[in-house]
Amino acid sequence: MQDSLPVGILAEYLDTITTLLDTITELFHTRQQQSPKSLAEARALFVLQAFTWATWYQTTLLQLWRDAKYHMKWRLSGLQGQRQPMIVPKREVVEKVRPNYMCKWAFELLRSDLSSVTQDFRKLFDVYNVHFGDREPRCNLTAAADSSGKVRACDGKAPGNCQRFESDGVQIQSAHDVQCPGLDACTLITWDEESYKSAKGARAVSLEDTDDKYIRYCPVTTETLAVSHVWSHGQGGRPETGFNLCLHRRYTKLARSLGCNSYWMDSPCIPTEMELRYEAMGHINHNFINSKVTLLVDRDLMEIDIDPPSLEAKEAILATLVVCDWNVRAWTLLEGMRGCRNLHILGKNNHIISLIDVFNDVLAYSNLSLVSPCLALQHYMPQVGYRPIEGEVPSVGLEQATCLMNHRHATKDRDVTLIWSLVCGSKLIKASVDFWKSQVGQPLATGFLLSSSPRLEGEHGFSWAPSRPNLLPPTADTHWFSSNITSKGEKKKLWPAYNGEGSSIGTITERGLKAEWLVCRIYRNRSLLPTRLGGFAFLDQEKLSALQVHYFVYNEGGLDRMDRKSIYKLGSLVSPIFKKGFQYVALLFPVMTGKGSDGGPRPYQYQGEGVKGPLMVIAGSNDFEEWEWQFVHEWDTSVLLPQFIRREDILLV
Repeated sequence: MQDSLPVGILAEYLDTITTLLDTITELFHTRQQQSPKSLAEARALFVLQAFTWATWYQTTLLQLWRDAKYHMKWRLSGLQGQRQPMIVPKREVVEKVRPNYMCKWAFELLRSDLSSVTQDFRKLFDVYNVHFGDREPRCNLTAAADSSGKVRACDGKAPGNCQRFESDGVQIQSAHDVQCPGLDACTLITWDEESYKSAKGARAVSLEDTDDKYIRYCPVTTETLAVSHVWSHGQGGRPETGFNLCLHRRYTKLARSLGCNSYWMDSPCIPTEMELRYEAMGHINHNFINSKVTLLVDRDLMEIDIDPPSLEAKEAILATLVVCDWNVRAWTLLEGMRGCRNLHILGKNNHIISLIDVFNDVLAYSNLSLVSPCLALQHYMPQVGYRPIEGEVPSVGLEQATCLMNHRHATKDRDVTLIWSLVCGSKLIKASVDFWKSQVGQPLATGFLLSSSPRLEGEHGFSWAPSRPNLLPPTADTHWFSSNITSKGEKKKLWPAYNGEGSSIGTITERGLKAEWLVCRIYRNRSLLPTRLGGFAFLDQEKLSALQVHYFVYNEGGLDRMDRKSIYKLGSLVSPIFKKGFQYVALLFPVMTGKGSDGGPRPYQYQGEGVKGPLMVIAGSNDFEEWEWQFVHEWDTSVLLPQFIRREDILLV
């Protein structure tokens, strides 16, 4: 992971401590292998390592706490990828202490978040275990128990492998309120179709006009309670098929207690008929933005006793929310973001608690290690004193919207692009290519493109554009993973998208993405016999003045330093592109904003984990003007790099 960017007052100090800690760790391991001269020397190195680790850890927590408080006040996030020391616990170590009931897929969302730089989840696990430690996982309801007789959690590789996510086997309206008089006495109320169609715009359930038989509607207003829930928890359905009377009574009572005269929820308010469905979905942003209160409903959160609302109860809400089913759905992500101005959580026995109160008290009084989960949920934090004007949809950067969705899915994969467009604040858009065309004229961070996201195919000008915000289809299973194997029999690496903050900014045009990159351009010189350069010729290697080199060149003289192995490896990388018929190949690094320590340009490094070498973009061209996206490549650190030149006129098509 790249060095911390100067986003906080402690960033430079943290980088220094991290470098020192890595040096001490390497020395400690080396001396262990060489057998230290004395036990005292080994102890001294261990104490030095422990002291430096404690310094880095506590300083990092203070930096994160400061970032969280800043975000709470201004709704501005300075959170970027901080450099992790090599001694930070790896995924396998953390996994061993993960609570059994906690879904691996949901936990991976938290573990891979940039806020989880310390990878210290001990306090969170302790709080979670108090409430769910004695429960078996429900990721695999139908899976056979393992040899120990215990039900196994899902493998955490894809949402389709987890029955917390899959809702096909869940009966609609199977959930009932805690005050339900009994299944025999509970009836279904269905929509008054005429009432629905006579109302204009977004419709909500009218508390005044709905009775024990029919749901009747009124327009969504600023006096509406918006309910965000998980369909697979049994409250799903459609107004034509019916809504449990006890659930209607629950939300009616809660709405009135909050001073509302109506409530909106997808089950009673989004019909099956496609035209009405898409019309209703087009209003979702405004429904949650303009609602008086948004109520978050999740079955695990409803297990937490928040009466009285003690600090322990608020810690439990936080620890559960960050890994609950509600937090890993794409639709609920959208609803929570749009309703964040007054977001409340439904707890045990229908008590409710304000999420902002949870954040404030945890940040003020709880363990510093719980700051990271707060930051992982920062998109649900409202800006103090801010209320959008009527009709306004607060904008979310395309890069940030994609990051938030790269581990979240919709049960219906066709909805992913719809949600993507709504999270960005755009109008409802169904096709990915139309989504990207709607972004023409907008800026885009080039570092954002360093991901394994599939790209649009057959769309000139958009070969670089991700076709979906998340890497995996929701149905990805063992067969899907087996089909994604390299020619060497290795699993293809999956690099989720990050926001690319700190990289050069390009512009989306009708012709493609025009941006500044560090470039190494190569062409196949057919007149050359196989030589040290393997028949390839390198452009951009002309002599430059010392001033030009200082400001425009990265890795000056790299070509002269490349050995036979490096030339061979590079040839293996670019040959398949030439075989496609391209005359030129470009190796592209996003440019780090600002300058390197020596004043020259430097490549932007991927913000996520799981990379050993730098990620670069490979592109092909036939005219030296338009460059067609090929793939993202992880450079082998044992292979020497050629020289790169910074150019502002690269057009990816």
